[in-house]
Amino acid sequence: MKFHFLLAALCFTAPLSIQANAPLTMEDESSMELIVYNRILAKVNQKTISVIDVMKKMDLFLQKHYPQYAHSKVARYQFYSAQWRDYLTQMIDTELMIADAAKVELKVSEAEVREEMLNRFGPNIVPTLDQLGVTYDEARSMIQDEMMVQRMLWFRVNSKALNNVNSQDVKEAYAQYCAAHPEMQEWNYQVLSIRSPNKTASELIASRALELLSSHLDLASVSGQLTPADEATTVTVSAEIKADEKTISAAHRQVLETLSENSYSKPIPQVSRVDNSVVYRIFHLKKHSKQEVPRFEKIADQLKDELLHQAAGKESEQYLLKLRHKLGFDEKQMMETLPSDFQPFALK
Repeated sequence: MKFHFLLAALCFTAPLSIQANAPLTMEDESSMELIVYNRILAKVNQKTISVIDVMKKMDLFLQKHYPQYAHSKVARYQFYSAQWRDYLTQMIDTELMIADAAKVELKVSEAEVREEMLNRFGPNIVPTLDQLGVTYDEARSMIQDEMMVQRMLWFRVNSKALNNVNSQDVKEAYAQYCAAHPEMQEWNYQVLSIRSPNKTASELIASRALELLSSHLDLASVSGQLTPADEATTVTVSAEIKADEKTISAAHRQVLETLSENSYSKPIPQVSRVDNSVVYRIFHLKKHSKQEVPRFEKIADQLKDELLHQAAGKESEQYLLKLRHKLGFDEKQMMETLPSDFQPFALK
């Protein structure tokens, strides 16, 4: 069982989206300047959070998850511009959870923090941090906060979510899955149709078509070699038809169920829905696939993980609401007044 099912949401590990008309070389970027308009964004528990604080938090995320973009000005600018507000909210929630951790006397040892920093930055910690513009103490503090938040999430959220999901819930989720994803068959096929007011003429052409198909010709080639007896007689070949149980006609399905893949039916007389005339049809089944409902044992873990994510999301929302109320969180007081179009980053 994975116990970090909520951490991805609150530690913000969403895929990074880098958009550019064309990739830029190092020479292209060297002429650019990434400008930061620093100012205080929020005050939480007597701690101020500035644009620079948010940027450093985002830089650590890039270094951990997308090191190939960590030193690209364009990538960093796009990342900052799109997600700085989300990181600010995350940092505010982090401060509230750290305050909650202090109340329950939850701690992270220095040894654990050092081990995580070695895992994160490697043995050459200081040079790596220098490239990111983050001091050792700043990185140590952010890593410690992350570890504290992870433990509080487990204590306040994940453990409760685990208790809220049982085997019966998973069985009910499987029943819902089966109802939403029923067994489904799909057919890919073509139809050669022979229409004539003269039944005998239709039968003769259909017989000739079947003879030609025995020479391993396809329907289009066969159609080209059939000569209608008169202008009232037509021979047509449909485009490839793709149908499933919801869209296929009963008449077509009845024929196709008797065929194996890449085989042809005998000429089948059917009544046209257009003018009620008799049409002789030869079916070519190209492909038949069947989507079966997976066994419970095969997807039970996946369903349980989805239920845990849902339960953790609800628990997280409730926890943060209670936490803000208990600690007297007032967003209007904590968040500094910012212009609606405020953008703390620019690339020139």
